[in-house]
Amino acid sequence: MSLYPTEQWLTAYGRALDGSAALDDLADGWGVGFNGDVLLAIEDVPLAETTIGELPDEVMADLPEDIRAGVSDVTLAEAPTEFGGRLRTALPASVQDLLHQIESKVHDGTIYAYVGLEAGDCTGTAVLETPGDREVGYVVHGPYETWRRIIDGRPAVSAVLSGDLGVTGNRLRLLRYASVLQLLGDIAAEVETTHLFPGGTAHPGEVVLDEAVRQPVILGRLAERQVSLATKALSPF
Repeated sequence: MSLYPTEQWLTAYGRALDGSAALDDLADGWGVGFNGDVLLAIEDVPLAETTIGELPDEVMADLPEDIRAGVSDVTLAEAPTEFGGRLRTALPASVQDLLHQIESKVHDGTIYAYVGLEAGDCTGTAVLETPGDREVGYVVHGPYETWRRIIDGRPAVSAVLSGDLGVTGNRLRLLRYASVLQLLGDIAAEVETTHLFPGGTAHPGEVVLDEAVRQPVILGRLAERQVSLATKALSPF
């Protein structure tokens, strides 16, 4: 089980991408002759709104009860400063790692997750110090709450259509590989995940759009996969 959004979750996501037969079929031409790497910008990470006491049990399990009781009301935005000096070195390794990621991987409330993609393979993942650390062909950006719901199964295409996610990059290629974006979201939903931050509920309009999009997306992906398989079968190489 991986905490989202952390480096450990992104590593698990990369393994899931690399092992996906569906991605091999749908994205066999993705990134071939062009930069298909993707930057996922997770904005409005709720550090100031989340307290230590609200963290999942997986994070808190090794934290001594006396320390836990004393810091339960400290927000994650305050935690790196509150847990300074000798106190930090006395904390469990999982909590120290989380504090390090908060300090070094969250910039102005945003996490920048790099995913390398080429010919249906994941070539690497990384949480970047700054968005310019890697050259990418596409950027997908949106608030944490939207990403959380995609991890929970919301169609990524629905989030794009509603404007909850924004995508920058070559539009013609995005149209050609329309199902790839959705598949990236579907594979993310397959990763065994524990959310680091509490989440809200979807509004009724979002639910209606999600259901309207879900079935056509599935049918479109099946059609694209069949075309890809038929093309491979007919190819002499």
